[in-house]
Parts: sequence; structure tokens; C-alpha cells
Amino acid sequence: MNSKLGIIVILLFSSLPVVASSGLVRFSEPWTSPYRVDPNRPFHLVNGEGKHLFLVNKTAWLYFGCQHPESVLDRAVEQGVNVLRVSLEGQYYYETAGIELWPWGGTRNNPVWTQFNDAYWSEVERRIRLAGERGIGLNVTLYCTLEPTAAQIESQRPYWSCTLQRLSKYANILTWEIANEYLGNEAFQRAVADYFHENDPYCRPVCTSDGTTDDAAWPDRTWLDLAINHTCTSSSNDRHDLRDWYLALARNTRSRGKPAWCNESGRENRHGNNDGVHRRKQGWLWCAAGCFWTYHSWDGCEGIDDVSYRGPGAEFLRPMADFFKALPFWELSPNYTALTIADQPDLVWAALAQPDRSTVLLYVCTRTTGPAVKGRSAQLRLPSDSYRITFQKPSDLSILGTLDYSAGGLGRVDPVALPDFTDDLVITVQRGQPTSRTRVPRTQ
Repeated sequence: MNSKLGIIVILLFSSLPVVASSGLVRFSEPWTSPYRVDPNRPFHLVNGEGKHLFLVNKTAWLYFGCQHPESVLDRAVEQGVNVLRVSLEGQYYYETAGIELWPWGGTRNNPVWTQFNDAYWSEVERRIRLAGERGIGLNVTLYCTLEPTAAQIESQRPYWSCTLQRLSKYANILTWEIANEYLGNEAFQRAVADYFHENDPYCRPVCTSDGTTDDAAWPDRTWLDLAINHTCTSSSNDRHDLRDWYLALARNTRSRGKPAWCNESGRENRHGNNDGVHRRKQGWLWCAAGCFWTYHSWDGCEGIDDVSYRGPGAEFLRPMADFFKALPFWELSPNYTALTIADQPDLVWAALAQPDRSTVLLYVCTRTTGPAVKGRSAQLRLPSDSYRITFQKPSDLSILGTLDYSAGGLGRVDPVALPDFTDDLVITVQRGQPTSRTRVPRTQ
């Protein structure tokens, strides 16, 4: 935020426990109330109305200080995104974007930790409301440029108090992310997590992130509620293979017993993630492994005010979001026997199923971009009943075919021929015609 936003007004916040200064500010679905980890389905987030969130995230680091916040939100809505990852403190890309996000009094070089810039905080709140009104939630990252140590815990408590006092009342705050890609201050981050757990009246999840690794950040820490992975890597298969890197990381991250989320993927140019089709496959594999995924791009970083920019593969986010939101995704878990494809060196697949296998899905893709796939089959192992099988193109959810199938029981494995496809295919198997049927989008 630059100096044009207003004059610093001193606000003093004690380090005593806080509650929201007023009642909960609600928005239309999905932000009718805050989300927390579902104790009954620990890989998912649930709100006060019992609704689960299929998280479709995009980076927007400088949202609180950019010139065109409405355009940032409109682009996110267009793309099917429902969460933006934003910085509350940070100076990212300052040399090109010229945006300073500074919540305190003083300056970055001469901070006053017990004073706060009221103009900045008021603008933050305005932009939170703008997001909620458009159906967008926020992953709020508390520290992006600063890296406080344990010696600064007491001096930082007023900031934590101010954050909760001003922001916790907004239902579209999804999570408090302590730091972006920094794990060099565990004692400090543990103190932040403890404070937010004890004082956020809505018990939102707390998380943090590391740089690119093959697992979640501090995956065994019980004071972190989400398993967060960063894979700022490329679409070059000789460096970052879809099976041996992207799918493997998703499975590692989900193994931690928490909601598993890649909340920063590779961006174009900077990380070499330039192939939009490959990026589509990355996202679908993460989601078909039972995780959530983030689209990370130049327009979420220093290019945030280029309102016409669309990164490679951004057009594929909405079909992916529509597909999973139309299913009981919170009841689906990784499954390796209900619907499978025999090991084939050119294909990568992941499958999810409900416990009773009334809904099963499998996503399969080629390891490189462009190949046509012909004459392949999958294997079904389902309880005795009648099922409808639907084959769709992940790029736009157009239907490649449907068929009715009668299963002979779990002791029997039946082959099913796959339609010819290029790059990728998603298969959905649904049992019978339930009274309240969840339909795959665009199959009506």
C-alpha cells in the first residue's frame, strides 16, 4: 500500500485475548460462515452450516495494495477461483510493482510495532468485503518479507491482536498462514499459532509454508492444521514428471492426515511452468489424489494490475472446479482397486471413491503433452448394482461417451473400454438413480 492511502493513525492493541469487535460479517455461499477442519472428515474443511469447501485457489500477493482490486476479483470469478492467497505484510516485487504492504506505524526501516496504519487497515477491510461480495475467500499470509525471531514474540503480539480484532469478523477469511516459504523461526511460528488458536473466535485453521519440497511444511506439527506443500516447478517432464513428481508430492502431502493443499505451484517463465495443458494435468492430479491445488501466475504477482493478462492454463480452472463441486467430494478418498488402469509407461492416473463406491472417479493423463491415446481399457471392481459411466474431456467437460454397467460384485473385475482421447480423460461412475442425484456438470 502506498502513502496515498492516508495518514497513519495510531491504534494501540493490548496483548490480551481478543474477540471480534462486532458480529460476524457473512456473505453468500460459500462464505456464510468461517471454515474449520471437519473432525469427522479430517481431509476437508466445513463451515457452521455443515457445508464443505472445494478449494480452488490463486495467488494474488498484492491484492491489498493493487490499483484495480475489482478487476482482480472479476478475473478470479471468471476462472472459477474461490480463494485468493494474499499478503498482509510484504514488499514483494517492490522494484517493479512499487507496492508496500505495511500494517504498522513508522516505516519498514524504522517500525513502531505498537502503532498501526488505520488507513491501510481500513482499505484491507474494504477489499475483504469486496471479495466476499463476489464469492471469494482469502488465505491471509501474516509475514511475507519480515522474518521475526523468537526474541520478537512480545513485540509482535499487538499485530496478532490487531489482525484478529479487525479481520476475524469476516466469514470469508479462510485461514491464517503465518509465513510464506520460511521455516527458520519455529519457536516464533509456534507462538503465532498458539495465539490464533486461542483467540480467533471462529477457530480458523492455521498453517505455514516452506519453499519447494517433496512434502508438507513441518508435516508432523500438531499446531499446524493444514498440510501445505509448495511445488514451484516446471512443466518440463525430464525435470518434473507428472507421475514421479507432481502425483508423488500430492500423495505425500495427503498422507499427513490433514487437509492437503498445494498453495503455491510453479508460475510461467520464472519457474518454467509454461505449458498450459501440463498445468491442467498438475491440478487434476492433485485434486484426484484427494488434495487441493493453487494456480500461481505472473498476474498474481508483479503483474497483478495487468487486468487483461491470462496465464497459460488459466482457462482450465473453471471446468476442474465445476467438476469436483458437483460431486460429494468430501466423501471421496483415494482408492486403488475400484477403478484402475494397468500400469502403462505413458499414462498417469489417480482415483477417488466413496466408501460404498456409489461414486467413483478416475483421472488419467499422458505424461507428455499432445499424444493421442487409443484402444485402452480400465478395470472395474464394484458392488453388485447398476451404474452409469460417463467419460469427459477435462479441458471443457464435454462428453466423450456414456454407458450403463451392471456390476457383478466385489469378487469380479470387469474391463471397460475407454474412448480415444488426447492428453487426458476423466471417468465418473455413479450408482443407480438416487432420489437426490448429484449430476456431473454439463451432462444434463
